[in-house]
Amino acid sequence: MKSNMLALAFVVAGGFAFLAWAQAEEKAAFKATCPMSGGAAKQEHSVDYLGKKVYFCCEKCPEGFKKDPAKVAAKTYCQMCETAQLTQVACPLSGHDVDAGAAVTVNGAKILFCCEKCVAKVTAASADEKLSLVFGKPETGFTLQTACPVSNKPIKTDVSVENEGKKVYFCCPGCPDAFKKDPAKFADKLPQFPKK
Repeated sequence: MKSNMLALAFVVAGGFAFLAWAQAEEKAAFKATCPMSGGAAKQEHSVDYLGKKVYFCCEKCPEGFKKDPAKVAAKTYCQMCETAQLTQVACPLSGHDVDAGAAVTVNGAKILFCCEKCVAKVTAASADEKLSLVFGKPETGFTLQTACPVSNKPIKTDVSVENEGKKVYFCCPGCPDAFKKDPAKFADKLPQFPKK
């Protein structure tokens, strides 16, 4: 009986140790750069913005962000890339298709480009210039959409249709037909269109 109780105590203690380890791993896996300070952002300090989460290093930064989000727009979009809340759909400089071998890490986010000329331009730029070049006009190379509005699966950048002058992306060639029948039905799932 005593040995059973001892074994149970070890199992419970092991369970708590595993839970603590798993939580530590989850926190360690989160990586984002605070758009206000440039420091490491934490999940517990965030605000909702453009239907996404923006993360900050401390509880003071969100207040500064709320006063003037446009001031750190490029850094905010970069963080959304870091946290997979923004999907790259083209070269951010040219708007052309990207080459998987032409990449530069910008403020913690891996960004693809269409050619070595674009890579060279970004590589030669200062840190602030890189952010401005890549995220100054985010609509050139990125979309706020990460999921197919029909299936909720991750989007494929080569499957899209135009709607109200903007591209809508899907997971497969079958989904655009369902979308075209009633685009309004899917409006709430498309962050690239402001809510009316």
